[in-house]
Formats: sequence, C-alpha cells, structure tokens
Amino acid sequence: MKKLLSFLFITALCFLYSENIHAQSFEKGQKNFSVGVGAGYGIGANASVDYGISDLISIGVIGAVSSYSYGYGFGSNFRLTYIGVGGRGAVHFGKYLKEIGINEEKLDPYIGGVGGVRLARYSSDYSSFYTEANVRPMIGGFIGARYYFKEKMAIYAEAGTPYSSLGISIKF
Repeated sequence: MKKLLSFLFITALCFLYSENIHAQSFEKGQKNFSVGVGAGYGIGANASVDYGISDLISIGVIGAVSSYSYGYGFGSNFRLTYIGVGGRGAVHFGKYLKEIGINEEKLDPYIGGVGGVRLARYSSDYSSFYTEANVRPMIGGFIGARYYFKEKMAIYAEAGTPYSSLGISIKF
C-alpha cells in the first residue's frame, strides 16, 4: 500500500512539473536504462537495459539483488540473499492509448516476461560453518509503465514476479 501511495504521489508531482515534450513514448531503436528499488525475494535493487527492436517490442537484460533476514531468538539469525541475472522482453502498447484519449507521448505502458538464473545464498550466525548456496532458474512476468516527465527521463513502476520495482528510467 505504501508503494502504491508513493507511486501516485510521485506521478502527481510529475504531472505538475512536467515540461512539454513531443516524442513517442516508445519507438524502434530506443534504448532505456532503468534502476529501481523494490521487492522480490526480499527488499532489493535492480537495473535493466532495454532495446526497441520494433515500435512494439523490446528486449534486454536485467540484474537484481535482494535480501532478507529473520531470527528465531536466542541469538539465531538467518539471512537469505538472492542475485538474479537474465533476459527480458516486453510488448509496448502506448501508441494505442491515443484511441482512448490518453496522451501517448508521455506514457509507455508495457507487459513482458523475464528468464534467467538466480543464485540463492543462505547463511546463519547460529553456526559459523553452515552456509549454503544454489543456482536455480528464474522465470517470471511483469506489467509496468514509464511516465516521461522530461524528454529522456521517466519514472517507472513494474509489478510482477520475481521482482516488482519503482525507479528512474533514462532514454538514450
């Protein structure tokens, strides 16, 4: 709920202080670098780079790290850390927003999927020699949107699995 309220607040600020731009929200050859914070396998951060192979489809790579810890009392604390690396693809449907009366020049909604690997590391201070790490497949999907408050700068939000995030995106 806090994330949703924060996103709505930031979006409202962007509407108030945005400058006029005259560009499509997504087009062939466009590259976006995004960095954000959010939740996945705990609280973490992620970064991605996307490339528009057409006016509708982008492909790219993503890297993410997240961690959480918990304790059972008596000095027993455990930590799980996840590192994920993979590819991603998305379908951008912003150019169809004009048909329903929404300004498609600033908004880039999309839906996509991600696939790759994740490293999971478990550690405990209960026993200094007990740690475990494994590599597993990482498969998921997401729905998201970018709102361009400057010609080449946007805020974005993505909800999905294995990661959901909120952050900044730069078009180059």
